[in-house]
Parts: sequence; C-alpha cells; structure tokens
Amino acid sequence: MKHIFIINPCAGIASRVKETIGKIKRILKKDEYEIHETTCESDAEKFVREYNNNGKVRFYACGGDGTLNEVVNGAINKPNTEVTCYPIGSGNDFLKYFGHPIKFLDLEKLVHGTSVKCDLLKCNDKYSINVFNMGFDGGVAHRQKKIKKWPFVSGKMAYNISVGVSLFTKMNHKIKLFIDEKLVYEGKSALLAMANAICYGGGYYCAPRAKINDGLIDVCLVKKVNLIQFAKLVKSYKKGTHLENPKAKPFIDYYNAKHIEVMSEKKLYCSRDGEIFKTNKVVVDIIPNAIDFIVPSEV
Repeated sequence: MKHIFIINPCAGIASRVKETIGKIKRILKKDEYEIHETTCESDAEKFVREYNNNGKVRFYACGGDGTLNEVVNGAINKPNTEVTCYPIGSGNDFLKYFGHPIKFLDLEKLVHGTSVKCDLLKCNDKYSINVFNMGFDGGVAHRQKKIKKWPFVSGKMAYNISVGVSLFTKMNHKIKLFIDEKLVYEGKSALLAMANAICYGGGYYCAPRAKINDGLIDVCLVKKVNLIQFAKLVKSYKKGTHLENPKAKPFIDYYNAKHIEVMSEKKLYCSRDGEIFKTNKVVVDIIPNAIDFIVPSEV
C-alpha cells in the first residue's frame, strides 16, 4: 500500500511541517510514501482526485479540518482508497469524536491503524465529514478566517473572538426547515448545525449524540434568541449539555434525518467543515459508509 501525505504548510505551526516530514522518513521506506505540499486552496482536493491509484492508497490529511475536508472531497468514489488525518492544523474537531486528537499524532500507530466505515454529508454539490452549519455560526466561521491571520491568534482563540464580534450583528434569520420531506419549522432561527460527528469551531459540541456510521444526520436547531438568552445558552452548547439543560430546551429542537432542505429569505453564511459560502437554499443528504477512515491502532 502507498502512503500519500498531503501537507498543508499554512495550517498550524510551521515547525510541525518539518517535524512531520522527518517522522515520515523515519517510519516508512522511501518507496512506501509520497509527500505533496499544497500550494493553494483546493489543491489537496484536486491532487487526491487526480491521483492515479496503482493498488491500494491511503491519503493522510496533514493539517486541520479544512485539509481533511479537501482530501475527503477528492477521495470520494475512488476505489482502493483510505483516508486519515495527521493533525498539525489549528482545528481538529472531527478527530475529537475518537477522543483527544493527540492520539493521531502517533504516526507509527496511525500507519498501522485500522479502518472504520464513515458516513458523509452531501451538502449541495460537495461533501462534509464533520459538521455543516449555517446562520449565526456560519458568520462566525467567516469572520474567524480573517481573525486567524492576526499575530499570535490560534484557531480556537480566533473562533471565540469571532463569536464575541458576531454577537453585535443580526443574529436571527427567517428559515424553513424540512426533515425527510416534512416541514418541521418555519420562523426565525439563530443557527442550524447538521452533523455527522459531534463538534466544530474548536470544541462546540453541537451534536453530542451523533454517530459517524449510523446512516443519520444529527440536526441541532437554535430558534430565535436575543442576546441575553444566547449568552445563557452558549456555555451549555459549547459543553454539549444543551440537550439536557432545561433552560435551553425552549430554544432548541434536535432531530435525526436522512434528507434535509433549508430555505432562507436572505443568503446566509454556511460553513462546510470550515469551507465558507453564502446561499439561501441548502440540500443535505447522508451518504452511508462513504469513506474508509483510518484510526490509530489501540484507539
């Protein structure tokens, strides 16, 4: 099997790239691996999609959630292909599903890891392995990208700063939410998270009950809230205790679905594993067992 390392030199700390390449060379023989350093946005997706598999191939997304998203979108429907993540990026939320992301930094155990079947979300014309969100937190993700460029600001810190800044923007927007062809909500909403895994944004546990291979999308809708109500809600939303919090219950609806449609009066910011765009219509479907994802041995 060939091990292909897709390294994003812009993700996380620059010194980790050099350290990663050193580990690869120590653990694998020269003919067992290839290294590709990305040069621009979407380069990882293009490289993986166009890679000519000659036998079984495993792609390692060496970066954060954004790098993993690109690798997954390139690998979908490719035969004899596995995907995993070596977390040297600033945000590694998908890996928190398996415990602490630090477990994936043991490259030797990752190389000798085991495969688990993983669902994907098809969000309009692309795929998400973690969480697709829109509304308030889509705007947060949009602002986070700019704040991450500030000196000495980590991805998690940038997200928290962006939350604070976004509180002073319009929080609620009118939407229609259809779950499996049925209209379940029409009205103003602060945010909507559609999840394959459990958290995003540096550790906001929007979908604590989600499973990556149950063939279902976990949907967390936060209905209309004011600033004070949101401030009271956000702590439990971050911890993932909002579904059991009686004070949060009036503002939250939680669903499981296979097919989702969302329409909004105005175009809203959306985040597909950190990939930002604006739209007023979203269609999300679950694609069961779409990717063979590698976890380290002993995880």
